Amino acid sequence: MTASNASRFTPKNPLWYEDLAARESGIDFNERLDSPVLDEDLNYVDGNYLEISRTSSVIRGLGVLIGILFFLAAAGFFIPGLIAQWDEYFSISPLLGLYYCVMLLGGVVAVGLFALHDCLLPKDTPVRFNRQTKKIYVYEYTASLRRLRRWRREIKVYDWDQIEAELAKFSGFTGKAYVVRHELLLVICKVGTNEVIDRISLKGNDVTVATLYQMWSYIRRFMAYGPARVPDLKARDQRIGFIKSLFHFMPYISPTEEGRRFRSKMRWLDYPVIFLSVWFFWIWLPLGVCHYIAMRCAPEPQWPKDIDAESRSGE
Repeated sequence: MTASNASRFTPKNPLWYEDLAARESGIDFNERLDSPVLDEDLNYVDGNYLEISRTSSVIRGLGVLIGILFFLAAAGFFIPGLIAQWDEYFSISPLLGLYYCVMLLGGVVAVGLFALHDCLLPKDTPVRFNRQTKKIYVYEYTASLRRLRRWRREIKVYDWDQIEAELAKFSGFTGKAYVVRHELLLVICKVGTNEVIDRISLKGNDVTVATLYQMWSYIRRFMAYGPARVPDLKARDQRIGFIKSLFHFMPYISPTEEGRRFRSKMRWLDYPVIFLSVWFFWIWLPLGVCHYIAMRCAPEPQWPKDIDAESRSGE
């Protein structure tokens, strides 16, 4: 899996964990591609192209949940407190009152933008790998807190010959637990060099690296040999439903078809993790409701017609 113990790319990713097998290195067909969640990011695959979703890397609904909780706190505590002590704030200590108002207004704007981004981010920002055109097509959505006008779609197109891959690692102590997350990055290099011109996050927020290894292997096999030499995976259900969203963060107890598929692929190592996480249902369920709100508001990804046709074509 690992190509080296030191990054071969320049400049180096500050969160670099390890390089993955080089794009043109030999493919081991004995390598097992059996991760139970390998297909959770599969949108589509045929003889021409493979489309990978990136929705699992984003916690949709978190912005909406934080926005709702903040506005409830503001309406139930902060604003009534300001009104009740108006004279004290502005007659005795006007600077304190002004500071309180500015902080409250700043909080409303910041949380509002966070919730708005959650709702305006497209339902998906996929990446397409076309083995006929030998290109990848990346659907990006950029956002700037400075200007709403900068919240826009951006399409990136790169030659497959420019693509390599690496893993990044995020770790830190939250005060109660030590958290580790891994991310699979596509490294875009100048042709024939290891000089990096761009990095694309393909899948992130993974506790372990096993699925990330297998995803890169799956992509390499597909680009080299087509769908005949990759596992026959079922594309994910892209429809949005309330029950599906409600159990989005607890698929192991979901009564939906997605939940049944998840349980059928569970391994013994999954049960301890599930046992620990199920006790946080009081967080996961409201977050699931907010996931539904965010995804219902979110627009569908709209590829430019010419890029959409080219990225699907066999020419």
